[in-house]
Amino acid sequence: MKKVIGLLGTGVLLFLFGCAAREDIIILANRTSSLERTMYQVKETTEENNASLSKRMEQMEKRVGVQLQPVLQNQANTTSQQEALKVQLQILQGRIEALEHQQKKEQAQYSESIAKEIKELQARLQKLEKPPAPPASPTEGGPKPEKAKETARETKEEPKEIKEPVKMTAEDTFEAGQALLKKQAYEGARKKFEEYLKTAPKGKHLEEAQFGLGESLYGLKESEEAILTYQKLIKSYPKSKWIPEALFKQALSFLRLKDEGSARLLLEKIIKEYPKSNQAKQAKQKIKTL
Repeated sequence: MKKVIGLLGTGVLLFLFGCAAREDIIILANRTSSLERTMYQVKETTEENNASLSKRMEQMEKRVGVQLQPVLQNQANTTSQQEALKVQLQILQGRIEALEHQQKKEQAQYSESIAKEIKELQARLQKLEKPPAPPASPTEGGPKPEKAKETARETKEEPKEIKEPVKMTAEDTFEAGQALLKKQAYEGARKKFEEYLKTAPKGKHLEEAQFGLGESLYGLKESEEAILTYQKLIKSYPKSKWIPEALFKQALSFLRLKDEGSARLLLEKIIKEYPKSNQAKQAKQKIKTL
C-alpha cells in the first residue's frame, strides 16, 4: 500500500513538474519571439539610420569639397607664385653678385689708374721743384752788352724804388701785398708776399701770404711757379681753408701748360675730397669742357 501511495505521489509530482516546464517553455518562446521582433526592428532602424547617415555624409562631403576647392586652388596658386618668386630671387641674387664683382673689378682698375696718375703728377712736380739752370754766359748766347747795360741800370735804379721814408713792419708788408693783389697789381703783390715770407718766418699770416704769392704768380701767368707755390701751401698747411682754391688754380695752371691729364686728376680730387666747396662745383663744370 505504501508502495502504491509512493508511486502515485511520484506520478503526481512528475505531472506537476511537466506542466510547470511546459509553461516555462511557452513563456521563453514568447519572449524569444518578442526579442527577435525587437532585434529585427532595431536592425531595420539601424540600417535606415546608417543609410540616412551615409547620405548625409555624402552631402556634407560634396559641400565641403565645393567649399574647399577655391581654397585648394588658391593654395596651389600661392605655392606656384612662391616657387616663381624663389626663381626670380635667385636670378636677382646672381645679377647682384655679378654686378658686385664687376664693381670691385672696376674700382680696383680705377684705383690703379689714380695711383699711376698721382705718381706721374708727383714726378712732374718734382721736376718743377728742381732749381733752374744757371744763366748762360755772354759767349754762350747770353744777353747782348747793350741789354746787359740796361739790366745793370735797372738793378741800380731798383734800390731807389725800394727805399721808403718810413720802414714798413711785417704786418704793413702783408697788408700792402693784399691791397696790391686786390688791385690785380700782381708783380707788386708778388714782391710784398715774398718779402713777408722772408722777413717774418714765424708771422701770423704765413698761410695766407703763401696763398697770396700763388695767386700773384697765377695772375702773372707763371704757371710752373704758381703750381709749386700752391703745392708748398698744401704740404705745409694740410688743413688750410685755401686748399680747394689752390688745387683748382693748380689744375688751371696745368691746362695752361697743355697738361690736361694732370688738370683732370686735380679736378677729380677736389670733387672727391671737398664735395661741398665752391671749387667742387667749378671743377664739375670744368671737367665737362675737357
